Amino acid sequence: MSQEQKEKLENSGLVEWSVFSELVAMDEDEEEFSKGLCQTFVNQFKDTAQEIDDNLKEKNLEKLSSLGHYLKGSAAALGLKSISSQCERIQNYGHRVNFDNYKPENSIDEDKDEFWISLIQDAVDKAKSGFKESKAALDEYFEDEL
Repeated sequence: MSQEQKEKLENSGLVEWSVFSELVAMDEDEEEFSKGLCQTFVNQFKDTAQEIDDNLKEKNLEKLSSLGHYLKGSAAALGLKSISSQCERIQNYGHRVNFDNYKPENSIDEDKDEFWISLIQDAVDKAKSGFKESKAALDEYFEDEL
């Protein structure tokens, strides 16, 4: 990686550089260690996003919370803060906790599952958008398609 690529990723706002740089430092011991971790996450995100979509259709809040928690930890371990924060929303909304006082566009009663599903859908959409941006930035950083 060139210094320019490192600076571009660091300044993108998509990664927590202090976390990501620790992973990159491990490349000295094992070549492409950080790239392998990122590739694993890309595959994990795609698979889990499909599971989330399926559970949104089923309105399975408990499973959605669990899937959000799972992805949150994986994203945070790589320093992918935009994805991690949206997955935290999924996790909390699945437990019917509106920790950030997010107000959906529609005015559904908070006692109804549809309210929580609408909040989760918003977080999922933003997580997918963050994933797309983060993956593009990581592809450029590693000079390879993850």
